[in-house]
Amino acid sequence: MFQIIPLPAGEPASELYSVKINGTPAGCSVCRVSAMPFDVVWPGHQRPIDQTEEAAFVSVISDGKITVEVKKAAQAGGVRPDSDVTVRPLRFGIKPVIDGDTAKFDLPGPGQYSVEIDGMHSALTVFVDPPFDFGLKEGPGITYYGPGVHDIGEIRMRSNETVYIDAGAVVYGGIVAEDASNIRVVGYGILDNSRSVREENHAYVKQMKYPLGNMKLFRCVNAEIHGPVFRDSGVWTATMYNCDNVTFDRCKAIGMWRYNSDGFDFVNSANCRVLNSYLRNYDDVIVLKGLKGWDHRNVENIHVKNCVTWCDWGRNLEIGAETCADEYRNIIFEDCDCIHGAHIMLDIQNGDRASVHELIFDNIRCEYSKYQTEPIYQSTEDMKYEPDTSKPYLPMLMKAHLYRGVWSKDMLYGENKRVTFRNIQVFADDGLTMPPSEFSGADDAHWTRGITIENLTFNGRPVTSIDEANVRIGDFAEDILVK
Repeated sequence: MFQIIPLPAGEPASELYSVKINGTPAGCSVCRVSAMPFDVVWPGHQRPIDQTEEAAFVSVISDGKITVEVKKAAQAGGVRPDSDVTVRPLRFGIKPVIDGDTAKFDLPGPGQYSVEIDGMHSALTVFVDPPFDFGLKEGPGITYYGPGVHDIGEIRMRSNETVYIDAGAVVYGGIVAEDASNIRVVGYGILDNSRSVREENHAYVKQMKYPLGNMKLFRCVNAEIHGPVFRDSGVWTATMYNCDNVTFDRCKAIGMWRYNSDGFDFVNSANCRVLNSYLRNYDDVIVLKGLKGWDHRNVENIHVKNCVTWCDWGRNLEIGAETCADEYRNIIFEDCDCIHGAHIMLDIQNGDRASVHELIFDNIRCEYSKYQTEPIYQSTEDMKYEPDTSKPYLPMLMKAHLYRGVWSKDMLYGENKRVTFRNIQVFADDGLTMPPSEFSGADDAHWTRGITIENLTFNGRPVTSIDEANVRIGDFAEDILVK
């Protein structure tokens, strides 16, 4: 089965790329992404557009292999015989062939793929979803958005309701649910939050016509979000406050360029999953937070599996930075591809009182590109992004620490213990070295201890010692093992 998801009338098609899938022309959707890792703590106005760039994505439904042909507009660099064409995740070993001005390659089936021509800028993302029956399109409690453009604003969900955004639909707005149970957001369409406006520093939960963020769930139980593309969030893309049993499956987040446009933030929530999804965000990507006011609940029983992440600023897979909770426990990140990072790929940023334990990172593939440049904080309005390009920049691979900082609210130290990094694979371009990692505690009563790094590899070569792993062990950290 094979179907190209069409762009609805009124939605612009990208002029960056001309794409054919199995020989059929495919329209590419437009999105805006960060052009550089250049950030500032919220300055009271949105990010300058000249720090961003256009990119594109194409959506396909297929249950098997597809053949892709890509041309890039000449004004964007085009495709030349000597072009460096990379298709990520690298684990698939996809080797494009250049034929004149066209790059050709096969994709193995359902998944999310980044096509990068001569570097990371203006990438083309290909979303391949399997055929799926999302259920009824009409009936009690069902709101259906069919192919076309829908300007909705706020979509407020109540218990036992379904919002169905079908393939070929673009819905402008955001979803909010409070104290709801048994809710579903399904379909392969687009939920676009670009018309939201952040007007003040504490606008995360302010009610307005277009909610800030594609989705906000407060104290919800049993929520299924399956299939949609989230585009251009005003702040955090999807945020779950004190929620229980929330599942994201085959969701896509792209077009995130605005300040604090995190991916999926689980705030003092439990029994939640992110599966088979793609997230490219300008700020932390998949994040487990503990915030004051919600911190009567622990963060526990969280499972992230088979996801592709691209972090334009911050961390890919993260605990924190806010960790206002008694415990973080029984958390697994597994079988994920971190195809680009900024600061840290795998991070435990414990800035509050939490005891973080029984945490596993397993079978995570982290990719390092020679095109990556260093993140820089913007200190003045007229400051320009001028990275040091005399040496390669390597985001940190693993980190766990305890601290009190700008985001801390408890002003109490926690602890990190019994954390496993297993089967971590580093894929690095020629000439790049092993990225650094770091573990530290706070004082003689608050330690980071019991960290096991098992079966770490660098470009397929086993890494078997602290020195080889480029690990720094700071104060109040002990029992750090590489084996």
